[in-house]
Amino acid sequence: MRINIKFLIILILAIVFGGIIISNSAGIWKTQSEKIPNKINSDEGQEIYDPMSIKGSYTFSDVSKYFEIPIEDLAKAFGLNISKAKSFKCKDVKTLNTEPSTSALDIDSVRYFVAFYKGIRVDLNVDVYLPSLAKDIIINKGKPLAEQVEYLNKHLIEIER
Repeated sequence: MRINIKFLIILILAIVFGGIIISNSAGIWKTQSEKIPNKINSDEGQEIYDPMSIKGSYTFSDVSKYFEIPIEDLAKAFGLNISKAKSFKCKDVKTLNTEPSTSALDIDSVRYFVAFYKGIRVDLNVDVYLPSLAKDIIINKGKPLAEQVEYLNKHLIEIER
């Protein structure tokens, strides 16, 4: 049996574009990712957003929105001005100049800042550093757990301005 080449091309195009149209109308076709963190159960049994699900593509505005942390607190903790902080991506935290240079900030620094600020339990058996600017903000405006404050005191680094 021979298949006409024109028929084959039309069939392939119909399958491809038909599949896109059907999946788009069903709400399955997405060309952009949604920036919604995963949820976990808090110690009180409430569903809350998981700071460990913060991705590098999230901006500080996204973090502020989902975790209900004022953008001013995030900006101040990481040594940024407000206008820059709004569009600052979490993955870019590693570009901040730190001293000593061997102890770098990274996406985990943002995750731990959020967890400490909100008093959400996280694994404290890893070395994650936070800017020294974050300490006062976490203690004065956040709800850190006692073990988080102890951890924080041992895991601070300076940001060069």
